[in-house]
Amino acid sequence: MGQLMHTTHRFDIDSDNGDEVVMICPNESCRRRVVIKRSGGLVVLDQGEFGALHVGGSPGMHISADVRT
Repeated sequence: MGQLMHTTHRFDIDSDNGDEVVMICPNESCRRRVVIKRSGGLVVLDQGEFGALHVGGSPGMHISADVRT
């Protein structure tokens, strides 16, 4: 059985009001946008490239994904 390969994209901070951070993927083929609440939770504004893994962060916060099959 073959192994799944995923592209990894890095999030950039678009805006941060202290409670929520809007992060965007600068990859032109993706452009995923999410809102991350510092209290917990995540809202996807634009899905972007569904199969891509996204990582990124700001001081005191780092996000990453782990895909398990």
